[in-house]
Amino acid sequence: MQRKDMLAKTGLLVVSNPKQIGKILPLVRNHVKNTLYIQLLSALTEPFGNFHTTAFNSWPKYSQTIHGIYTQAATHCQNLDVRVLLSGLKYKTMTQICTKTNIDLVIFDKSHNKTDIDDFVKTKIGNIAKEYDVVTLDAGVFENLDPPEDGKVYKHVVLGGTFDRLHTAHKVLLSEAILRAEKKVTVGVTDESMLPGKVLWELIEDLNVRIHNVQNFLSDVCAELYYSVVPISDPFGPSITDPTMEMIAVSDETVKGGHKINEIREKNNLNKLDIFPVTLLEEPCHNPNEETKISSSTSRMRLLGTLLKPVLKKNISDRPYVIGLTGGVASGKSNVAKWLQQCGAQIISCDLIGHDVYKKGKPCHTQLVEHFGAQILSEDGEINRKVLGGIVFKNPDELNKLNSLVWPGIAAEVSAMIKQSDSKVIVMEAAVLLVAHWEKYCHEVWTTIIPREEAIKRLIARNNFSEEQAVARIESQLSNRKYVEAANVVFCTLWEVEFTKMQVKRAWELLQERLL
Repeated sequence: MQRKDMLAKTGLLVVSNPKQIGKILPLVRNHVKNTLYIQLLSALTEPFGNFHTTAFNSWPKYSQTIHGIYTQAATHCQNLDVRVLLSGLKYKTMTQICTKTNIDLVIFDKSHNKTDIDDFVKTKIGNIAKEYDVVTLDAGVFENLDPPEDGKVYKHVVLGGTFDRLHTAHKVLLSEAILRAEKKVTVGVTDESMLPGKVLWELIEDLNVRIHNVQNFLSDVCAELYYSVVPISDPFGPSITDPTMEMIAVSDETVKGGHKINEIREKNNLNKLDIFPVTLLEEPCHNPNEETKISSSTSRMRLLGTLLKPVLKKNISDRPYVIGLTGGVASGKSNVAKWLQQCGAQIISCDLIGHDVYKKGKPCHTQLVEHFGAQILSEDGEINRKVLGGIVFKNPDELNKLNSLVWPGIAAEVSAMIKQSDSKVIVMEAAVLLVAHWEKYCHEVWTTIIPREEAIKRLIARNNFSEEQAVARIESQLSNRKYVEAANVVFCTLWEVEFTKMQVKRAWELLQERLL
């Protein structure tokens, strides 16, 4: 039945000639918007598991072809979830393509007669949508396939990784394990304890999400194997204790880890694992700050300045639209606020308002002196904020007392300024936005983060703090993870100024789209 919309959500590309995939994929992206399954099949009338059996006489020999397909997908279909189906290559007993998502577009790389197409769709696609289209994108003359590599198969294959935001390189690694496994694949997924130290680790998906995504991919492209996807809290996981494992799949960069695993297995009187290194995929479009290989780190960097979670409707006026800008000390909030002002936002600095609340003659000034004593006064009778900070950042109780005296006055002043403003967008800059619960005044929360080590360096250089003072200041505030959990948009000012400006520009442009 004919579909009415222009782009299909999920497509199935039937490939008879994988050498022409680079010509087909640029055309496919004009037809599919979410997921693209790829099935290698010599002819529609042939059974599955019969794809050029002379060249591919064992499962692992598909390795080079699968790697090539994903390489082309990384170049031409970056916004598609591309999945090369492996069950139909490994098992001649398979009679139908069964994917987790219904197929609403079937694409062929060469012309077929209508009878063969109708029969293929009816009998060999298990979950074709009620409304679907058929498209032929002829790839041209067939080229002979090169003889592939070694075809050794193992009963139990193991691999590990973080698997954040499952990308093309992950799919290659997982597919290599599937092709070489006869019965079982074990995948270790790093838990929370192993994340700190990774680039933008605070943006890494929850462990359960990552495990689910790995399991989903594995069972989608080859449901016949048994999969064990488990959390690991060290670089080795079950690979150093399971006697049934025979091979480990690693990236080119982690081969040394495979040798270390074998050293430990030998000490435990276990068989050594065959180590299969998988070549990393090149990142087709990267800036100087990003890795040259496809990586989760680059994926996370590209999330900066984008909407990470939906904006929830709050019981506050739609105009002006208030952005709460927060983040840890020395994380670059002021610079981000300055650039947002240049974009057209009105900035309300809660820190500056707090300075005014502290001034001599204000009710808060008297309350502070009564509680903390004259030691916090400068010679002119004003509050010495450095002295006061030295007291409260060492004592949580004193910090709580300071906040209880100052925050109500700041909140009242900010509320009044928002009501009086005729600006379209207000950015409320406040380090204590979350702990003071001022996010209730904001439509969205945006935050800045930097690694702890960088924050310490900045405090020592900027504020002339000792390392001990810098650490104490950082430990008195929320963690980066807490800021990220509360934020709709995240910035990181770790890199050069222009990269941060690019994040701000992206965030502002996307905000304008939301405000239309």
